[in-house]
Amino acid sequence: MKNTVFAGLLTLFTLGTLAASDLTLEGERWEAKHTGYKCGAFSDQADAPLSHQDFDVQFEVLRTDKSLDNGLLLASFKVDNSTCRYSAILFADNSASTIKLVKSKAYAIQNDVDCSEGKEILDTQLADNEYLYWGHPHHVTIMFPANSAEVTCGEGSSHVGLDFTVSRFLGRR
Repeated sequence: MKNTVFAGLLTLFTLGTLAASDLTLEGERWEAKHTGYKCGAFSDQADAPLSHQDFDVQFEVLRTDKSLDNGLLLASFKVDNSTCRYSAILFADNSASTIKLVKSKAYAIQNDVDCSEGKEILDTQLADNEYLYWGHPHHVTIMFPANSAEVTCGEGSSHVGLDFTVSRFLGRR
């Protein structure tokens, strides 16, 4: 009886631990650090769109595998002064310079807050976009739709660029 109860508690603990972790990407090879927002390639830094300011979204890194087609995006955001973690698997079509959301996850680090609204905003913005690959050091800029793009990037703008700069090699050559 004690073994059954212990096994049940261990299972619940393991499931809870797995639920509260970021998605992973098999064979991570390259990492690009978040370097801010841009309105296009070679443009100056731009302010975060209002939706990201409202949730204090903090992007961290974009990691890719050897193919450069599969990517893992890591970020955090705030809900009621609590931090939510966000991770997303993205798939890039390099010949078309497009990138789309495959799968995402958001969870509260502490406290029992609902992270679904912030997740929904990021998921919608990352759903299906063009990306720019430019410069030295190399940048990857995901051009995503933002309601406040005109405020950030000027009249007639509908997209803001989420910019990452390649920072290190993670794999083996």
